[in-house]
Amino acid sequence: MIGYLEGEVFEIYKNNIILLINGVGYKIYPASSSISSLSKGDKASFYITSIIKEDAFDLYGFINNEEKDLFDLIVGISGIGPKTGLAILSSFKFEDILNAIKNGDALFFSGVPRLGKKNAQKLIIEMKGKIDEVGAVSLIDSSERTEIIDALKAFGYQEKEISPYLSEIEKNGATIQEKIKFALKHLGRK
Repeated sequence: MIGYLEGEVFEIYKNNIILLINGVGYKIYPASSSISSLSKGDKASFYITSIIKEDAFDLYGFINNEEKDLFDLIVGISGIGPKTGLAILSSFKFEDILNAIKNGDALFFSGVPRLGKKNAQKLIIEMKGKIDEVGAVSLIDSSERTEIIDALKAFGYQEKEISPYLSEIEKNGATIQEKIKFALKHLGRK
């Protein structure tokens, strides 16, 4: 299975991209928020979930491993397919999805196409116990995360460069300053 891809954005479509790697174009279905942040010619990297069916071999791409893990858990629920799982991740922020699951808020998912009320309730019931399996889940509150991202942007990094390493940054250091120092060392090596 393919677990990670890094290359140049060759084409951008409404719901997928073509990532060019050593002359081979891989069709990847990322979350819509990832597509909107990309431009043709950008260097991009994705954590990949491969879904193989009788008539298809689809690659779903995520900017960090936590999103990939959440997607894998969602599509592991019977009745929820990869397109619906991707729609969930495209419609909401990662932390908001986790909070809705923790709080048992099925109405939160009401706007997701093809999900339905029963599957939304099923998602919450089955995910509640598994939510800790999704990486660091919510090690950091969103205001602290925003502060870290803003500080790194001030040093000239773009959000697409920061995002793949965000969970690692959040785990290293007790204070925001320590996390930013770690990020600068880590991102400086790239």
